[in-house]
Amino acid sequence: MTVENNTSGRMEQAGETKGRSRAAGRRRNAQRPGEQKKHRSAPVLIALLLLLLIGCIGGGYVYVKKYMPTKERADLNEYFDNVAGNNILIYLNQEIVKNDKGYLVIGRYQNGQVYLPFDWVIGTLNRRFYWASDVKQLFYSEPEETIKISEGDPAQDGAQAFFWDGKDLFLNVTLVSQYTDIRYHAHTDQTNKRIFIFDNDSPEKQATLKGKESVRVLGGVKSPVLTDLAKGDTVTVLETLENWSKVSTNDGYIGYLRNKKLSEITEVTPEDNFTAPVFKHILREDGSKVVMGFHQITTAAGNATFDTVTANAGPMNVIAPTWFVLTTSEGDFLSYASEDYVSKAHAKGYQVWATVNNFDSGKIDTSVLLPNSALREQLINGLVSTAQQVGIDGLNIDFEQIPQSLGRDYVQFMRELSIACRKAGIILSVDCYVPYNYNSYYDIGELGTFCDYVVIMCYDEHYSGGEEGSVASISYTDRGIQEALKNIAPEQIIIAVPFYTRVWITQNGKTTSDAMGIKQAREWITSKGIELKWDETTGQNYGEIQDGDSVKKVWMEDEDSLNLKIKHIREAGVGGVAAWKLGQEPTGFWDILNLNMQEVPEPGANG
Repeated sequence: MTVENNTSGRMEQAGETKGRSRAAGRRRNAQRPGEQKKHRSAPVLIALLLLLLIGCIGGGYVYVKKYMPTKERADLNEYFDNVAGNNILIYLNQEIVKNDKGYLVIGRYQNGQVYLPFDWVIGTLNRRFYWASDVKQLFYSEPEETIKISEGDPAQDGAQAFFWDGKDLFLNVTLVSQYTDIRYHAHTDQTNKRIFIFDNDSPEKQATLKGKESVRVLGGVKSPVLTDLAKGDTVTVLETLENWSKVSTNDGYIGYLRNKKLSEITEVTPEDNFTAPVFKHILREDGSKVVMGFHQITTAAGNATFDTVTANAGPMNVIAPTWFVLTTSEGDFLSYASEDYVSKAHAKGYQVWATVNNFDSGKIDTSVLLPNSALREQLINGLVSTAQQVGIDGLNIDFEQIPQSLGRDYVQFMRELSIACRKAGIILSVDCYVPYNYNSYYDIGELGTFCDYVVIMCYDEHYSGGEEGSVASISYTDRGIQEALKNIAPEQIIIAVPFYTRVWITQNGKTTSDAMGIKQAREWITSKGIELKWDETTGQNYGEIQDGDSVKKVWMEDEDSLNLKIKHIREAGVGGVAAWKLGQEPTGFWDILNLNMQEVPEPGANG
């Protein structure tokens, strides 16, 4: 029984345990819906956190990609147009230099020095350098001498002054700066060599860096880096934008910096240590204007006409006889100079400026004479010596039809002649056409620097063999005046007017012309009964006539047209007037040309 009782007790106990377990299970089952919800939320939270993390990473990447400055370095070969090795990129006033065709102008680096192309130097920086190819020397003319530099001669820095590479001539930048008002800084310690040249002294805008910063190719933090600057470094500000500035650095880069990294911009005027040579000109001592008449002499006997041609030229104070004529391409010349003539001229108060021309003896090949250093010197010595012997006051050079290819040689001849004349106390004047682009190689600006006077020949606007028209309209004269004033000091300018006109003859569709002095043309007009009417466009009296089967036209040079020209010449304040040529003018014309007379008749009185 005891056994049965124990068994029964255990069974009851087991039943109770089961009952409690079921009850506990029911209680646990009653909590499961909440627990299951929590278990389902956890993965979602983790996924959201992961998405947020990915978003932050992505946003950070986008931010860095868009806003953080790049450290990428620029391709300097590309930036410097692939100019490398011993070639040098040239900047002028912060701009890369290119020629008219858009090609880079390249310098050379040789033996530790920078060399610039000769053609670029004379075309841009200083046209006074002259390459004497016949003697392989570099010439540079100053007021009192022409400096001659031979191959191998040193510049101021001790390096070779120039070199020839078999094709082109290159000048040491130190030599160029010795004679030229320029500043420069070169950067030759890198693969991409470059030089910055400045030919003006305009104030520069400068700023200092507030902290270290990178200079970039373009404005923007993602633009590649050109160079890195430190706090306190100075840059030249070329252009200021909203957030960036274009700058030039002291280590030879032009790029962009953020404005917030720059101090306040200040203006700084560069120091200029260049002293330009002083050219002194022999002008009229009494301060009067030049009133000059050309006296055409083609034989020695022509000197005897002095009294006749000057009989009515009271106000004239300079006479220019055409005494010297080139006879060979080697510079030999014929002289009609006369001491007796000079004495007569001086007695009447005239200076004598003997004219030298290259056309009265036929065609002279100036391509032989002008580029030859020895022949130039021989001609100069001959002219100056003859002028001194005869007592001539001045020389007047009338070289016409010089081709463009000889322009620099012609100007060099005038430079060298001016030095000789200045030393001898001889006045030097030179005759030039009315300036246009096509004859700009006569370089009236350089002639004005070296010569005492430049005579602008304001005639032959329409010439024999060309289209019909005025020999010297008022607009043509005005152009001569204004173009000269752009290049030459007013007191050195002489405006030459014509004492002649042309009668234009059209017959059977062909037009020709006859040149006539004013006296002769006036007689012709009277004999033909031509009625003249004032033409405002040309500033002259115009007339025409049907003469048989031809039509004849004339733009008359007379008192009216001459008064108008002289009015404009006076208003311009130039140094004088000249007329071609003595003996062609009616009585009274020289009174009109008298720039030293205060009272001026009004133009158009007879029009």
